[in-house]
Amino acid sequence: MISRNVAPASCRLSWRSKSARWSWLTGGDAGATFACLLVIFALASQANAMSAKDILKKAGQHYEVIQDYTADAKVTVESPSMHVPEMSIKIYYKKPDKLHVESKDGFAVLPKQGAVVGNPLKYLMTASELTLDRSERMLGDDCYVIKGTFQREGREVQSTVWVEKKNFLVRQIATNPEWGPSVKAKLWYTRVGLKYWLPSMTSARVSIPPLPGETPDSKGGDNEPTTVNIKFEKYRVNTGLSDKIFKNK
Repeated sequence: MISRNVAPASCRLSWRSKSARWSWLTGGDAGATFACLLVIFALASQANAMSAKDILKKAGQHYEVIQDYTADAKVTVESPSMHVPEMSIKIYYKKPDKLHVESKDGFAVLPKQGAVVGNPLKYLMTASELTLDRSERMLGDDCYVIKGTFQREGREVQSTVWVEKKNFLVRQIATNPEWGPSVKAKLWYTRVGLKYWLPSMTSARVSIPPLPGETPDSKGGDNEPTTVNIKFEKYRVNTGLSDKIFKNK
């Protein structure tokens, strides 16, 4: 029986002469040659295979290099139950999770459930078990689809993330807690300073489940999803923001 990690004996030819190399390539024994190629490709695939955790770690490297940033942003909220005017805001972010928002209009709100600021993978990385579920196209890119379950604020949260295969960017992330709003957010990116990948736009769909005793239609449109869109521009990255900015004023 051939070991999984050792090439067949017929593959282990001497490469000392041109005639031996030509004989192997053109082959008197085509079956042996084909078997050798299969083994070589299989071993290469095993070497290049990445686990779900490996993929998330590689995606997380984009956030590890960002200590802080400021950005201008426009926020639009599409809700069936209320009208929210478009907001122009300035966002200040500092690792690990400091956030400050300002508006020239004197009113600045960044919806907590619909804002993707900082590392969207930080909770999923704490999952006790991660599954590389499948490959799938998302927003025009081939992506790994990874699932996991983690604990947050005393709740169990099921999460699925779509990670682009080329640059390992998070293109979509969905979170479904055992109670409370579920969120599915899509992300588009821009390259800042030819060095940092940061969102140029995020679109988060927030769904609030019915309360106990309610049916999905009992409150009219109140239980229909709300969409929060944020467009970012004028990033300034790693400028050494002071902690004073994030103190309550």
